[in-house]
Amino acid sequence: MFKPLAVLIAAATLAMPATARVDPDSVALLQTLQEYGVTVHYNSAEGCSGSHHGSYNTAKIMHLCYRGSQPTAEDHNTLRHEAFHYLQHCANVRRGGQGLRPLAINPNQRQQFVAQALGNGYINQIKSLYPARAHQIELEAFAGAEVYSAREIIKYIKAWCTY
Repeated sequence: MFKPLAVLIAAATLAMPATARVDPDSVALLQTLQEYGVTVHYNSAEGCSGSHHGSYNTAKIMHLCYRGSQPTAEDHNTLRHEAFHYLQHCANVRRGGQGLRPLAINPNQRQQFVAQALGNGYINQIKSLYPARAHQIELEAFAGAEVYSAREIIKYIKAWCTY
């Protein structure tokens, strides 16, 4: 079931980049996630406590948290961020791994992508909120949410998440 406010909040309480945007294809992205077996929970007590406002885990459970009666640009960014984590999971499974790993295998290309998308100040802010072991995964997901539209993420899900 799709809720009208189904486009959700940041993986952590952060000031979103200046280009956070409402995405007309967010509902289609939610539908795609659910078609591919991701269970999406909205404002659950389990997934929406503390400073994190959204999450994805490798059991294909996504928690999306939002406030207010209308989704904001930040809510749309959060959906893309968490969907990017699903994409990271799919790509890692396709490559024979388990868990979340960055989609971009080449660390130099990934670093360039992240730097161009986010800038040093935002990168440092993200790093201050996550343990070092999560930096590359989180930075890539924040950059992916910034750079790619919901429609583009759907395309990547269809390419990587069919095993």
